[in-house]
Amino acid sequence: MDDAPTLKLLAVAADAQPGLSVAELVARQSGETAAPAIATTVADALARLRSEPFDAILALHEPPRLDALTLAKALRGAGDETPLAVVGHASPIDLEAAVWDAGADEYACLAQTSAEQLAGRLRRAIDARRRTREARRLLVAEQRRLEREAEEATQLLLAQQRLVAALAGGRAAASDRARPTLRLAGAASDRYTQFAEASLVEDRLDPAAVRRLAESLADEGASGPELLEAHLAAIDRVTHGAPAAGARRLRSQADRLLLEATLLLAEAYRERYVRATESLARTTPAARAA
Repeated sequence: MDDAPTLKLLAVAADAQPGLSVAELVARQSGETAAPAIATTVADALARLRSEPFDAILALHEPPRLDALTLAKALRGAGDETPLAVVGHASPIDLEAAVWDAGADEYACLAQTSAEQLAGRLRRAIDARRRTREARRLLVAEQRRLEREAEEATQLLLAQQRLVAALAGGRAAASDRARPTLRLAGAASDRYTQFAEASLVEDRLDPAAVRRLAESLADEGASGPELLEAHLAAIDRVTHGAPAAGARRLRSQADRLLLEATLLLAEAYRERYVRATESLARTTPAARAA
């Protein structure tokens, strides 16, 4: 118990002695032994709060000598979120709504509230403000995380677009008779685009279907760079407008699809080469003589 943090309480009252008496009763009920600080005007209270932090404020509402509602409005207007409990002589039904509208956390009528109850309300106000600050901190951290993910997704998309542009430029420079890109090469390219989009959206990859698709691409004579261009175009469509976290998951799955499709396309070409060389060997004079 000796290691518990001390509650720094600021009492605000037109008459110092009554204000301190109420604050000391509340502090004792909270198990605190440190003497509360006192301010006798709104200006004095604001000055004390600017010079040092307090855990809570207990203001005695005694207009016109000291208007606790003015204090609450000034605090919240300045961005100060120190928990504020207002005590006064008016019944809660007459003043509680105005107190909350001004920005205070609690209101208690001196004639209807014990020191123990007031201490509990003050603790409740402190805990509520602490939870609000923590929620705001977590919200800011989450917003920053989402901003970072959005930036990462944008950079990935730009990198893919640059890669597509580089591939297209390289083919154009190599030959004026270059074939149209895979996206425009016919039914096989359409099937690949549709297959890639369906696999990514449904989160399912069928190896047999990928093999059949690779065979059809090989029949058309598609190259690896053309496969990559069609693949990136499909990813661009699927991930457009998706949340950053979802886009990253889709791209990770797309990497597996591209790897499998590329390997199977290479395997399809190898099988065709083997069949072609075997057929050629059977047509040589030595093979016919044997």
